[in-house]
Amino acid sequence: MPDITAATLGAGFLQSRSAKSAANTQADAQIRAQELALEQSMPWSTSGLFGSAKFDQDTREAKLGLDSDWQTEYDLALAGAKKQRGYIAGMEADPMAAGKKFYDMQKALYAPEQEKDRLELEKRLIAQGMFGSTGGGIQVEALRKAQEMQDLEAQYAGLDKAQEMIDTYTSRATDELGTAESIGLLPLKYANLGRGLGQDMGSIAKSGAEMRSAAAATRAMGQVGSTRALTGAFKDLYAPKQPYAQYTPPGWHDITNPTPTFNINDLSGVR
Repeated sequence: MPDITAATLGAGFLQSRSAKSAANTQADAQIRAQELALEQSMPWSTSGLFGSAKFDQDTREAKLGLDSDWQTEYDLALAGAKKQRGYIAGMEADPMAAGKKFYDMQKALYAPEQEKDRLELEKRLIAQGMFGSTGGGIQVEALRKAQEMQDLEAQYAGLDKAQEMIDTYTSRATDELGTAESIGLLPLKYANLGRGLGQDMGSIAKSGAEMRSAAAATRAMGQVGSTRALTGAFKDLYAPKQPYAQYTPPGWHDITNPTPTFNINDLSGVR
């Protein structure tokens, strides 16, 4: 008689192994689907007339680059900004000294005229006999104050000139830097394009991943169902049979078998 216990254990083992295999299959499908979705959602490398944007999936680094012609323009803009700032480097460090420098430059232009005015006044006063007198002294003092006022105005003008130059060259440098920044941002458009493509494809890949996962789950359930059916058949094959029913016709006698019997499942002798 077959070993019923061994058959039962074997069927259970087969069913357990099938369920585990189905679960592993489903899990592997889900992991792979997620990996595909993640891969598709990564930014794409793109390029165009202005430059390129490259994304390294291994290092998760994005590298932006300009086309060679635009790289030249970018370098020129940066160099121009540096040049403009170089013109006013000393002025920015000490505006007062810069103002004094401009004042000295202006003073050198009108100082000879002031000296000429003083000499002419002195000659006139001498000729009039007023040099050293009270009246002459008043005229000399008036000229001196007028020339001092001229000097003071020149000093303020020197400071204004220095600040004007600082503002002018700073503005030029800022414009150059703005140009460089605008050029430098050109590849960012390609990076945004690549990121947008990744997001769109990531959404599609996510839907595909969900469909793959659902399909894997369906296959796994089908595998478990098939194994359960096979296990049930296996158990039925080795399950113990019910004993045959015995029937004793009335009036039957047998010397060797006082109670004659026959198998009602065996009807070969029935006519």
